[in-house]
Amino acid sequence: MEPKRLIEAALFMSGRELSVPELKKLTGIASAGHIKSLLDELQGDYRESALEIFEADGSYLMKVKDNYVESVKHFAQSEAISRSALRTLSYVARHNGIMKSEVVKRIGTVVYSDVKELVENGFILQRKYGRSSKLFLTDKFRAYFEQQKPEEASPEVPRMAPPEEDEFEG
Repeated sequence: MEPKRLIEAALFMSGRELSVPELKKLTGIASAGHIKSLLDELQGDYRESALEIFEADGSYLMKVKDNYVESVKHFAQSEAISRSALRTLSYVARHNGIMKSEVVKRIGTVVYSDVKELVENGFILQRKYGRSSKLFLTDKFRAYFEQQKPEEASPEVPRMAPPEEDEFEG
């Protein structure tokens, strides 16, 4: 299979951000630079499309361009989120950028499985920070829960260095 098309298919199917280490593993390509050049090509391929390959914090996501979202969002499938994960998500929403260890102290060890579910569904990002991780809301969270109008939204997720390959969580 052609690596560029494999990356494209993975981005389409995942519905979440994919890191360069994940894409390296998927394609069998050892060079992060080669993966990034394939992603650059894909971004160019989608330039005149209603979709885009969006890069944030070293991870990539295929999404509908902002100017089309309002017109088509009612077609989005609803996601089933467990009651426990929803509770964890609401706590993270009130404390965007919180350390996962703090959420565990507040809610309990169920947070570990909740975070895994929420990351897989694309509602939060988990970024390594020391021995723990920080948890951030995603654009998907904001769009799904229609928390606020885009112009009133809280500041972007802080840009942090992407996790090293050996720190990759996923």
